[in-house]
Amino acid sequence: MTLSLNRSVFVFRALRLGLLFALLTLGTYLSAQDDGLVYYDNTYDDQIKSVRLHVNGFPHSLPLIALDGNAVLRLSFDDLRDEVVRYSYKFIHCDQDWQPSNLSPLEFNSGYSVDYLDDYDFSLRTLKNYVHYDLTFPNRNMKIDASGNYLLVVYNAEDDEFPVITRRFMVQESLAGVSGRVMRPAEVDKIHTHQEIDMTVNTKQMNLRAPLQELRATVLQNYRWDNAVVGIEPNFLGRESVRFDYQGKVLFRGLNEYRNLDVRSIRAPRSKMVSITNEGDTYGMMMEAQLPRGRRSYLNYIDFNGDFVNIRDDEAQITVADEFLQQNFDRFQVDFNGEYITMTFVLDTENKQDKDIYVFGGLTENQLKPDFKMVWNPTIGAYVGRALMKQGFYNYHFVMEQKPEGKSTRPADRLDYSFTEGSHDQTENDYLGLIYYRPLGGRYDRLVGSVNLNSNVN
Repeated sequence: MTLSLNRSVFVFRALRLGLLFALLTLGTYLSAQDDGLVYYDNTYDDQIKSVRLHVNGFPHSLPLIALDGNAVLRLSFDDLRDEVVRYSYKFIHCDQDWQPSNLSPLEFNSGYSVDYLDDYDFSLRTLKNYVHYDLTFPNRNMKIDASGNYLLVVYNAEDDEFPVITRRFMVQESLAGVSGRVMRPAEVDKIHTHQEIDMTVNTKQMNLRAPLQELRATVLQNYRWDNAVVGIEPNFLGRESVRFDYQGKVLFRGLNEYRNLDVRSIRAPRSKMVSITNEGDTYGMMMEAQLPRGRRSYLNYIDFNGDFVNIRDDEAQITVADEFLQQNFDRFQVDFNGEYITMTFVLDTENKQDKDIYVFGGLTENQLKPDFKMVWNPTIGAYVGRALMKQGFYNYHFVMEQKPEGKSTRPADRLDYSFTEGSHDQTENDYLGLIYYRPLGGRYDRLVGSVNLNSNVN
């Protein structure tokens, strides 16, 4: 009787401790909902620069890995403070619409709920001092046990867990084979300016009961979430497949090829510069004035489709070509010995415009950022903007800010390219199709398939 009572007390205490741990973990998780986080790629601290997230070893890749695969993601960034800051990080599992899912951390991460960034280097022989941080995950401390959308959150652990970086990434199961194609739109007035996406999903392994309710698709152009087409329902059902084949729904402006900015070399940048100066703790460069392209004919050339890489090329011998994207970047790494440049952009518009103009692209996290806003200079009849950038190869557009039509809240609807860049159906763009699956009664959206498409390869 005494033994049984002691055992009952032990079990009760164990259950109480387990419940307390779960509540503490859940409390930590829920507190993240109220600390000012936004659930998209964002940098909250002005001292943090050059944030990159990609598959480790492949700098020009999307942050998408297989659930049971060996690939890991690499986050890197610079802190312009020249002293080490204690940073922590965590994962938040999200639904397909990037809201926190119903899963607790214990259900999608069998490791720690929070870990620390311990890999860092001080800048070496650079004008500006900074600390470079690196993180690769999943790792032995932070595991991932469920597919779907994730938000990586990096905190300043020394400042009451103030968030400094958020980055989206995806983890995929291999349940659905996905194919697709990039087509000309059916709408006559968009034939020469837009591109349309169709997809087919093989569902043989999924044992679907109600495909129209259980499946949804998202399509991204050049890994931009600001203009993604989300929540797409299948509209054709086959015996072992479904199709997402709409006219005028999965539609993107073709836009124009991104403008290239090549500052891998300080001494001999390939982009034409008016001046190169030493400004104390940075180099200063002023680009040759650019012209609006809204009324110009389309011109094809190679770009990074809006991305950027931080590399250096002191010998200035590498050319931008397809093989350049595939070569080993290690010997050009500028993690801790790359210089920072105060770059001056110039857009020659002749006349002041009635809308604000920004530099836009992966370097601005595809946002209209105050640091990249252009200012009208009546003396030279051009817009001028200055921004701090690390040595590397960058893509960018000039965009104008406009009021969205109707009640649209989509960030991309604030962007007007008509004067600065134009839009062409021939433009080479990358597309990513994502297939989400929530079984009837399921508690979260599983990412079960994806497809990479290119407008020049059908």
